Amino acid sequence: AFQEKAQEKESVTPEYKVLKEDGPDHDKTFTVGVFLNDAEVAQGEGRSKQEAEQEAARSGLEKKGW
Repeated sequence: AFQEKAQEKESVTPEYKVLKEDGPDHDKTFTVGVFLNDAEVAQGEGRSKQEAEQEAARSGLEKKGW
């Protein structure tokens, strides 16, 4: 949903970047940032990169008011 709104409202495809990885290999926590035009919109945390990206997208929707 965040990607669709970003493309619709700002004509930009969001980019997700892993900002931090914490913990041992079997129990990592990932922090991912979602960016529009190199500007960070939001961050998310999760037990997988995908989970962290989804959390970042949810936060991004809230912050942008979409």
